[in-house]
Parts: sequence; C-alpha cells; structure tokens
Amino acid sequence: MNNRMNKGLGIGLATVLLTGALAGCGSDSGSKESGASGSGAPAKEIKLKFSIWGNDTHKAMYETMIENYRKDHPNVSVEIMTIPSADYQQKLSVLMASKTAPDIVWLMERSIPQFLGAGQLADISGIKDDPNYKFEDLIPSTLELLTKDGKTYGIPFSTPPNMIYYNKTLFAEKGLKTPTELYEEGNWTYDEMAKAAAALTDKSKGVYGVNLIRPNGWTTSWTESLQTLVWAFGADYFSADGKQFALNTPAGIDALQFYSDAMFKSEIHPKPGDQTTFETGKIAMQQDLFSYMGKAKAIADFEWDIAPMPSGAGGQGTTLGYAGYAVTKDSEHVAEATDFVKYLTSPENMAVTSQFFVPSRKSVLESQDFLNQGPSPESVKTAVLDQMAGARVRPAFQNFQQIDEKMKIGFDSIYTKSKPIEDIVKDLEKEVSPLLK
Repeated sequence: MNNRMNKGLGIGLATVLLTGALAGCGSDSGSKESGASGSGAPAKEIKLKFSIWGNDTHKAMYETMIENYRKDHPNVSVEIMTIPSADYQQKLSVLMASKTAPDIVWLMERSIPQFLGAGQLADISGIKDDPNYKFEDLIPSTLELLTKDGKTYGIPFSTPPNMIYYNKTLFAEKGLKTPTELYEEGNWTYDEMAKAAAALTDKSKGVYGVNLIRPNGWTTSWTESLQTLVWAFGADYFSADGKQFALNTPAGIDALQFYSDAMFKSEIHPKPGDQTTFETGKIAMQQDLFSYMGKAKAIADFEWDIAPMPSGAGGQGTTLGYAGYAVTKDSEHVAEATDFVKYLTSPENMAVTSQFFVPSRKSVLESQDFLNQGPSPESVKTAVLDQMAGARVRPAFQNFQQIDEKMKIGFDSIYTKSKPIEDIVKDLEKEVSPLLK
C-alpha cells in the first residue's frame, strides 16, 4: 500500500476513534462524578498522576482521552508524567519507596514481579463487577502477570510480538526479495537477514542493512532487543525456573557472536550508541514493536512494510512485549484511579489505543479496524496476529534491577570489544548466578 495513502488513512481512523468512540463511552466507565456526595454539593476536586514511558504521540492520545473523561468527571484531572523507559523502573522504585508514586502507572513485564511482590499495587478486582466493562473479553493469558491469589492488580493494554519494519524502497532498488516474501517461502532466517543486510548496507550514504536494537535501547539491549536473537539461536539467558544462568553454551555464544560480528566485522549493523532511526531511510530493517507504527505512518519518503522475526536453529524466538495499567497501593485516590483504568481499558478506548498497542481484548484484536492499523491487513495478520500464539513473554524477577546491572556490565564488554564473547559469558555466569539463588 502506498504509504502516503496509508498515512492519511491512519490519521483518519485515529480521528474517528477519538471523536466517536471516546465521546460515547465515558459514562460507562464508572460513576459520573467521582467523589460526589448525594447532597448535590460540588464534587471534591481530585488530581491524579499517570506515569508512562511513551513518546509525544502517545502522550497526545492520552491527553485527548483525558479531555473526554473529564466531560463526565469534571472534578477529576489527570496529569501525565513521562519517564524515559531506560530509567522507568528505577525511578518508579524510588517513588514507590518514598510513597510519592503516581496514582496510575504503566508497568512492563520485568517490573511487575518487583512491585507486586512488594505489595505496592492496589487490588482492583472490583473492576470485574461492572457487566458493561466486559471483563470476560480480556484474553485470560494476558492477565496472569497481574494476578495474584485470585486478585487482579492491573489490566494489560499492550501485548505485542516484536517484528521487523523494512524499507521496501531499498529492497526494490537492490532487486532483493523482501522479508515478507522470504517468510512466505519458508526461507526467512538470520542467515538470509545477514545476506540481505550486507547487500543493503552502503557506508558512503550511512545506510545500515539491519538494526536489532530498538530506538534508544542500547542500555536495555540484552532484555528488550536481543532476547529474540538468543531464543532463535536455541539459547536462553536463564533456565526455565529462573534459578540458573543459561547463556554460557555454544548456542548462547553463537548468538552474541552473530550480534558482535554484525556491528564490528561485517558492519551491517549500527555501532553502540548510534541513534540512526528507521524513519530517516538509513536503516533497511529495524526490529521494533507495534507501538512504533505511529512514527512509521508519518514516513512519506519511502515505502515500508512489516514482517515476522527471522528464525534460527531454535525457531523464531519471538518475544511478546507486555505493558499494563496498575494503581499504586499508597495512592490517596485508589477508587478514582481504578475508575480511570476502567475507562482506559473499556472496549471502546482499547480500540483507540490499538492504533499503537496490540490490545488484550479479543474483540478489538480480531476487529477489521485493528487489521487496518498497519501498512495492510495482510501484513498485520502475518506479522502480528499469526505470531502471538508462539511468542513468549520475557522473563522477570523480583530483584531484576540487580540482575540488570550485572548484565549491562557484561554487554558493555561486547560493545567495547574488551573481551572475547566466550570470556564475557563466563564472567556473566559468575556474576549473575548468585542473584538467581
């Protein structure tokens, strides 16, 4: 599909969803005047804080949703707090400890065990009691991370498999088969990706064939960007029970060597810290999530498409991203914050957020509107819907921050080429293993 046309369709769809669906669903999300007394007196002013790690486009979407929420809840204001994703868990940990955390928070899968285990999330199980909310429409498996002892502590809003965004124009110029064509033939592998990337790389123009690191994700590369590569090579960071370090194997070494060689040997991949983005036209293939779609739709200089991740000896290894809304236990306005979460995750509003996030509601996920969010319905079906059943959620630990610190030090050695890969994984095993006991 021509991306100029796609851009117009994406903007038009978002406008229809925001002005139509949002306006009609505010009264279904809860009481019309949170905190109002039955005496007719003005409702108490409630100020909520809502933390996200999203970009300006996501923030603008939420600001519109907040405006619509206030039409039925004029006494409730919601302030959005944006925290960079790389700093999010650490910053939120400090705020939780000082009891100054936002009322509503985005949580990624790696942070949920920490905050849930520490008893810092509010029980919002009462959200199930409203038949208009249609709790049964939420895909049960997506609720597992935010469920404890039968109680619900949050609602997932984004469950995306990672995928490859690729520059169709560059592929056409080189006369190469696209990732989609190779996937349909059953030949979309990391070896084929490397071959295509070598043909597409043009040092004189600053063009790289592939980038496996999500934008601004160098410091979180080991968990957010490279888990798929490790799984696809038939390796893993940790054992299935999370009690042993598992990367020090031939398959694990091969996965990290592939990554290192792409940066420093064949130079088909940006080097550490390089912030070249897909939308500049200088990255032929970029690994990312569905949430990048908003930026991709603004591209007007070249045609692009999406495809599943390539496969290796261990299969595709596709990861399933995860993000949910939760209410903090120490909030002074748990009821109002819960009502706002209920509003954000209603069927109508999850249809709105589905322009960026793969929804956890079955009715929205399987809708034609969702399929139309991407470059084509066929591409979304192939790269998103068809991959979800086989994708896996990345591992998480209550002491994730300690593990993360050690893993980052190890990956710094890859980036500085200070040690052979074999020595790096040995050192990681020595440093990380005690934290898994």
